[in-house]
Amino acid sequence: MRVDVLAKLTALAINSDRKMSGFQDQLPGGPGTPAPDSERDPTEEADDLALSKIRSMCAVAITSAEGVAQPIHTDMTRLHRLRFASAKRMSLELAKTISDDSSRDAALQHIIELCMTANDLEASRILVPGIQSEQIREHLFRTYPGLLH
Repeated sequence: MRVDVLAKLTALAINSDRKMSGFQDQLPGGPGTPAPDSERDPTEEADDLALSKIRSMCAVAITSAEGVAQPIHTDMTRLHRLRFASAKRMSLELAKTISDDSSRDAALQHIIELCMTANDLEASRILVPGIQSEQIREHLFRTYPGLLH
C-alpha cells in the first residue's frame, strides 16, 4: 500500500514537473534568471547608487526649496537657501558621475524639479538641454511651462 502511494506521488511529481517546465523561465531562480546582484556591473551599481542619493537629497531639500521660494526673507530663509544650494551642488556633482544616459536623465529631472520648487529658473533652463530623453523633457515642459521661455 505504501509503495503504491509513493509510486503515485512520484508519478504525480513527474507529471507536474512536465506541466510546469514551461514556467521555469518565469520563476525566480529558474533558468533565464539574471545573475545574483553580486555579479552586477559595478558601473551600473554606481549609477544606481548615485541616482538613489540624488533622489534622496532632492526629497529632503524640497522643504528648503519651498522656503527659498517664499517672498519673506528671515534667518530661516537663509538656512533654507544654504540647504537648497548644498543639495543642488552635491546632486549636480553626483549626476556628473553617472554614465548611463537614462539614469543621468532621471537624476537631472529630480534636480530640475528641486530648482523649480525654489524658483531657480536659471539653473533649470541650463540643465534641461542636458536631458536626452524627449519624454522627460516634454514632461518637464508640461509641468513647468516657464522652462520654455
